[in-house]
Amino acid sequence: MDDLARQVNAAFFGEEAFRVQRGRNDIRVKVRYTEDERSHLSGFERMRIRTADKREIPLSSVADIDYGPGYSTITRTDGQRRVAVIADVDSKRANAREIFAEMENNYFDGLKKRYPGLHISMQGAKKNMRESLGSLKVTFPLALFGIYVIIATIFRSYVQPLVILFTIPFGIIGAVTGHLVMGYDLSMMSMFGMVALTGVVINDAIVLIERINENLAGGMPFFEAIKKGGARRFRAILLTSFSTVGGLAPLILETDMQAKFLIPMALSIAAGVTFATILTLVLIPSLLVIVNDFRRCIDRLAGGQWLAREAVEPATLRRVDRTGGRI
Repeated sequence: MDDLARQVNAAFFGEEAFRVQRGRNDIRVKVRYTEDERSHLSGFERMRIRTADKREIPLSSVADIDYGPGYSTITRTDGQRRVAVIADVDSKRANAREIFAEMENNYFDGLKKRYPGLHISMQGAKKNMRESLGSLKVTFPLALFGIYVIIATIFRSYVQPLVILFTIPFGIIGAVTGHLVMGYDLSMMSMFGMVALTGVVINDAIVLIERINENLAGGMPFFEAIKKGGARRFRAILLTSFSTVGGLAPLILETDMQAKFLIPMALSIAAGVTFATILTLVLIPSLLVIVNDFRRCIDRLAGGQWLAREAVEPATLRRVDRTGGRI
């Protein structure tokens, strides 16, 4: 095949026979068919191929000729020939993630077996998604660590920040549920919205736990501190969530094409805040009771006696004044 390609190329595009030096110019002399023979497709039928034993035979006797479009350009990457396949996705029927998954599972393996040495690389939206997720793997844990350090410093506790961060997964569940209910597919903007959601859903938990800690610091019994803390912050938590969702509602309900790009991010925040708010009012008090039980069990193993629930809470230390006496 290589021999045939070289001879056909030489016949129609020319092959260098020799070079002539004329002054400072180097003139290359090429030999090829005449212009009349090169201007008709019938030239292929009359073309003759020189074999290894110096005989000339018709091209049609050693090759089947098919006509088709030729390559306008040949592009290469790292020395390898590259072919780019570009397509638009009909979002009403499927999304890019489903199409990529279907091709990777059922098509690419067979294509690589059929053409050994083939390398397939996903670019475009797939590449952007891959790069964005790669950066989120580094920045998101750092953001969570920063949130933990700030809350631990304020609450003077290593455990209560974990209780607050426990609401983040439930906010993400709410964001995914909101996409399913509204009929939107998860996109990169949805992921960015979930990252922003982590800083929003913890606000309600901080407000609630801080009120409970203030009740404990004031000498209130443990369960009463939780009940009155939830009742005191119930309206504030709901108003905060309703105002957040209400502010994002016009963007979520917008039908203009320019807003379609931002709707998944707004939907992640609104749905996540709604879901996390309901869980905050129920789950956070329950987790605080569970943590209190663990603290009492640890003190029981260490000291040999059961302490009061209020005695094992770090918030009660706020009642100690600067001179060491009780307020």
